[in-house]
Amino acid sequence: MAVSTEIGAKDRIASLNARIDRLPVWGLSKMVFIVVGLSYFFAFYDISAISFTLPILTKMFHLTTAQTAYPVTANLLGYMIGAYIIGNLADSIGRRKAMMITVVILAIGGLLCAFSWDVWSLTAFRFMTGLGMGAELSLAATVITELSPSRLRGKYMQYNYLWGALGLAVTPFVAVALVSVPGVGWRLVFALGAVVAVMLVFLRGRWLPESPRWLVLNQRESEAEQMIAVMEECCRQAGHLLPEVPDVPAEHRPEGFPTLSLFKKPYLGRMLVTLGFWGVWYITVYAYLGYEPTMLIQMGASTPSGLLYSALGDIAIPIGAVIAYLVVDLIERKTYLALVTVVFAVGLVLMATSHNGVVLFIGTFFSSMMVAANSVGYVYTAESFPTRARATATSIGDGVGHIGGVIAPFIVVASLGSIGARGTFWLLAGIVLVSGLIIYAGGIRTKGESLTEIAS
Repeated sequence: MAVSTEIGAKDRIASLNARIDRLPVWGLSKMVFIVVGLSYFFAFYDISAISFTLPILTKMFHLTTAQTAYPVTANLLGYMIGAYIIGNLADSIGRRKAMMITVVILAIGGLLCAFSWDVWSLTAFRFMTGLGMGAELSLAATVITELSPSRLRGKYMQYNYLWGALGLAVTPFVAVALVSVPGVGWRLVFALGAVVAVMLVFLRGRWLPESPRWLVLNQRESEAEQMIAVMEECCRQAGHLLPEVPDVPAEHRPEGFPTLSLFKKPYLGRMLVTLGFWGVWYITVYAYLGYEPTMLIQMGASTPSGLLYSALGDIAIPIGAVIAYLVVDLIERKTYLALVTVVFAVGLVLMATSHNGVVLFIGTFFSSMMVAANSVGYVYTAESFPTRARATATSIGDGVGHIGGVIAPFIVVASLGSIGARGTFWLLAGIVLVSGLIIYAGGIRTKGESLTEIAS
């Protein structure tokens, strides 16, 4: 009897997952894209906030070169810790509850940053903000991945990311305008982030659903059934015929601590590759996003010009997101990600060798564009692991992978002192190519496969 019951449970899990995979289009409100997409906007806004306020804070708090790394590093340490803890929590209590926790932490942390009074208070509050930020991107990728049909998973993930990219393109100009307000400009930059976080509390409470894949694995099959029925009816009302439910293998129910299963076959190799890719990638990205204006100023640009070139380059971010949206389901994910690193390296080399504004702008344009184009990495990471540990795995890959971001400031500071800004751009170009080699040589194929097939 116990054996037949177990087989019946596995069949129901397989059937419910297959019903999602076979959907012809997105089966929920488009508001879900906006609500989850704001996670990406907030994440990149937070990075830009410290980048554009750091030159002012350096003068106001009389920071040494080494001290400028404190709030950046504290934020990333918080990111890593928060990602892992809340990622595990999401696999235990659900994606929706975990995302509500992150946004509350972000709202409090952002507000406190606006009231910082010295480098130590700013460092502490940036650490707190990092705790909430840590799981934002990994949970966003997990939610969209689990709600999407298999053949459109990449496209919907990129459509979701596009909302964040559009907001990010505006962020530098907003930040430049705010920091110009005498005395309180830098505080306004952080306060605006807190306002966005508060808004997300209400939006998520209204529009963010729980993942039916998580529900059925955690013995809440009736809730999963109701939600999938709604998704199917939404497709029918849009004029789509539902294809036959395919036969797919069943995923195993959660057993034990999620992290333990990720460091055993068949997931050990995947975990090491994704962790290595993100860790090396984030060295370049955080060095670029956090220190680009500083490096341009060291190369001879005035402070306003350095900030302006950085802001103009960020116009390319939505273009990178659109490129990813158009090609994500046409090219194998790992091949695409490797190509992104090559173009990023070319942009950095152009900046290193530039001697006029045109070449410098082209370099910043290509580099910034690839920051957004790499968003395919989020869906690739999420879809590479089973539902029972997907949030944990994504948080380890993206979150713990931020160890690269932690060491990036120290690499930049040391490099600027020894080989200058141009040499630093060359160094970052080489580092980003290493991340591409890791994912291309060690990554698995995932495009178009059902999540249960990839997990098996």
